[in-house]
Amino acid sequence: MTPRDIERATITAWPAAITERHNGWFYLASGGVTGRVNAVWPLEWTGGAALDAAIAHAEGWYAARGLPPRFKLTDNACAPAELGEALGQRGYAPVAATYVMTRPLPPLPAEPAVALSATMPSAFDDVLRRTAKDAAEYDERRAIALRAPPPACFGCVERNGAVLAIGMTAGTAELAGLFLMRTAPEARRQGMARRTVRALLADAAARGARHAFLQVEADNAPAIALYESEGFSVLTTYRFWRKP
Repeated sequence: MTPRDIERATITAWPAAITERHNGWFYLASGGVTGRVNAVWPLEWTGGAALDAAIAHAEGWYAARGLPPRFKLTDNACAPAELGEALGQRGYAPVAATYVMTRPLPPLPAEPAVALSATMPSAFDDVLRRTAKDAAEYDERRAIALRAPPPACFGCVERNGAVLAIGMTAGTAELAGLFLMRTAPEARRQGMARRTVRALLADAAARGARHAFLQVEADNAPAIALYESEGFSVLTTYRFWRKP
């Protein structure tokens, strides 16, 4: 399993509204709010020597959709290798370092405290809305989750009739991505996220997935500590390159 394997699985599991391929790069666009589905993913390079022209083409593609150009450069999964240097010469700079973490998925015990569903329950939607920073972020993330291909799984932790923690998995046959881990403010630091992770991973393993992956911002120490304690380790790091 390589960083490129995870990148390709993420494009499938966390699908943008629009995906096109040019010069070996994937152009992703949605509502313009979140980074992963509104960026160029330069996983391969078929453009020969015309790198500057390829960057200009990407800039025009995003401008035509009313979006700022943004490039997602992942360590050991970026082509060509000199892309970062070329972007820097055009005024781009890297921001928002994010870890890609993975772990193997042997058979795992079920977590009965977490309700699982193949479709998004209304209670999941409610927690997603309450934990979004604004309506635009909620709308975009919800739309992505609803586009996730099967086998997707939505997990909810309930207490006293209220759902307080959520998460979901989606991916490919052997790779399960963990997404939308959210805990209501009043329920944090009570082990609910851990239960959600365990339930979703057990379900993915039972469906045949052999590895799990996730993305977490490098400065989110509490989340990283949780994932490390559940067997995840850092595979690679990505950054978004954009103009100030």
